[in-house]
Amino acid sequence: MHMVNTATSAAGAAQDSPVHSGRGARFALSVAAALLVTITIVRTEIWWKSDAGISFASGVMITMAADLTKATFYRPLFGPVGYGGTRYFPLYFSLQALLIKLGMPVLASAYLLSAAAIVLLLWGTFRLLRELGAERWLAASAAVMLLASSSVQMALTTPQADGLAAALNIWGLVIAARSAQNRRSIFPAALLFTLAWSAKVTTVFGLAAAIVWLTLAGHKRLAWRLALQTAYGYAVVAALMMLASRGRVLEIFRACVSGGTNLQFLIAAPVRMESMALYTDPILLPVAGLALLGLLSWNRLRGLPGLLLITTLAITIFIFGSPGTAQNHLLDVQVAAVILLATWVAAAAPLRKQLGVCALALLTLAGGFLLVRHLRTWSRWYHPHQFQQVIAAVGAGHRPILAENPIIPVLAGQQPYVLDPWMVQLLRTHLPGFQQPLLERLRRQEFGAVVLTTGAISEKGAQEWFDNNSFGPGFVEALQEHYTLSQVIARDWIYLPKP
Repeated sequence: MHMVNTATSAAGAAQDSPVHSGRGARFALSVAAALLVTITIVRTEIWWKSDAGISFASGVMITMAADLTKATFYRPLFGPVGYGGTRYFPLYFSLQALLIKLGMPVLASAYLLSAAAIVLLLWGTFRLLRELGAERWLAASAAVMLLASSSVQMALTTPQADGLAAALNIWGLVIAARSAQNRRSIFPAALLFTLAWSAKVTTVFGLAAAIVWLTLAGHKRLAWRLALQTAYGYAVVAALMMLASRGRVLEIFRACVSGGTNLQFLIAAPVRMESMALYTDPILLPVAGLALLGLLSWNRLRGLPGLLLITTLAITIFIFGSPGTAQNHLLDVQVAAVILLATWVAAAAPLRKQLGVCALALLTLAGGFLLVRHLRTWSRWYHPHQFQQVIAAVGAGHRPILAENPIIPVLAGQQPYVLDPWMVQLLRTHLPGFQQPLLERLRRQEFGAVVLTTGAISEKGAQEWFDNNSFGPGFVEALQEHYTLSQVIARDWIYLPKP
């Protein structure tokens, strides 16, 4: 049965009978891409050397890898090790744990994994665009254009699972597109979609887009096989997580997965997503806006790029209905939007193609300019750190370190008592007494030091911050009563027990 995909066919026809964009437009896009790669290399070196991307969220992911090296897979919400609670799925931190076991340093292993994920994402985007009919130069430039997004840059410099999940998702689409054309087995695509889900639980939009696309293209049997094989893969991953955690993962996700959302947050999700993009990833707005214009064509609406953008937007908006959602979730929207733009340009008539290539070049340059503005720092969560200086200032005592960013005790060779401070304040709202062991330890001065990274405890508004975002009510009072500010290193505030 012949696959019906007008957008792909048009792009293929354009490639069979070459429609060359103007040399000037092509040269401009190539120069913009080269500049963006240079900026990315410089920025990455700066951020890796200063650990600017090791926010508390990255610290949580790295701590889970460190826990796994000590045979703790998903620590309980509260137990002998301390506080747990997370919404992260296991593939990323399991791979990092393996690298640590092989002898790599903690931070180096995280950076290597993140870099490999972004390389796979760019390569996968290139291959998918080639499958959809884009010329080699256009596919390569569009793949590099992903680096114009700060969310992609964050995935490179801030160790989390977003880049890995996105890369596996795109490679799943590459295999699905090939399977539809060559009637080959769909199982590799199902495996990749399963791995993407095991890296990040919300990464299901690629699978959804592929199933709908295959169905509309007349490959219903292939679509059913993809759906059933991936569902089987999901079940295997879930069973392995249950087995390896001895059932803890079910309790953990039941308590943490909603993130404390409610109907008001869900209704405001589109506005929150737009505001987050405007503040943290402004290049996404024009890129996604232009891509949405491409959906005005029914043929593009039925094509794989259009369906990918629709499913990605729908699921991402839903994700932003949770209070804990940050800019990292914008990454997949950027990827889907760039893929649609590139296929749109590839299939355009000569004059429109030149204009499209010029637009891609301008967007790439604009993204690079915005990145230069944040070459060294971004916000209070993303800034240069001096972790070793902090550890040295704390001293070599045997008592545990309580840190807002759990990476500090990890680098000091300890297992952090609190995995995620944000989850402590969230879970105490529906688990009575959940916070009390932490407060009692503070009152008994059982921590050798407390390290906070959001600012001085005496600053105006600090009490509200810790009550509603980190550790929860009562933390500030217990800290001030039994600990004293000893030293400030960069943005890390070190508290030591009072005599």
